[in-house]
Amino acid sequence: MFEWSEEHLMIREAVRRFVDEEIRPHVDELEHGDLPPYDILRKMFATFGMDVMARERFKKQIERERAAAEAIARGEEPPARKESAGDGGGMTMLPIIELCRVCPGMVTAMGVSMGLTSAAINAKGTIAQKERWVPELLTMEKVGAWAITEPGSGSDAFGSMKSTARRDGDQYVLNGSKTFITNGPYADTIVFICKLDEGNPPEQRKVLSFVL
Repeated sequence: MFEWSEEHLMIREAVRRFVDEEIRPHVDELEHGDLPPYDILRKMFATFGMDVMARERFKKQIERERAAAEAIARGEEPPARKESAGDGGGMTMLPIIELCRVCPGMVTAMGVSMGLTSAAINAKGTIAQKERWVPELLTMEKVGAWAITEPGSGSDAFGSMKSTARRDGDQYVLNGSKTFITNGPYADTIVFICKLDEGNPPEQRKVLSFVL
């Protein structure tokens, strides 16, 4: 069973004070009004060094990926990944737990930006694409959104997807409508999910992701 260390408990109390002072007084505006959560989240990241930690983790990730790519290019086995001795999981969970106590909607906004949007680019993008878009999403400097749901699509997002991408020379022309895009009105970076239209039937089309 996982147990919080003394360090964890000290950080938890500090995060709890921040949440009680900076977020609790504005819960109604955040959850039901027109107050965006992003400036408060950025302040929390800066206060607890979460932005610095995110950039450091990303830097190490890119270093590993470059080393692996270079090894493969030489016909060698990529270097084995070293296990981290830290407890990043616990440190990541503490702010989420404390935010959920008071304002769960902020966790959704943060998760879509740092999780769905940056993860989609991290999973499919090139190293150059990751370096261009991911760091500022992980630090909340930029807001990310994930556009997949379409009007009338129900739970079968891919099966009923009508949004398309059509190649036009070296570019793509995107057509379609999306709805229920968390962070959408404030997003700097949007991952737009659609199907490649090559004149084939919709059910045979590949699903593609575009960063807008």
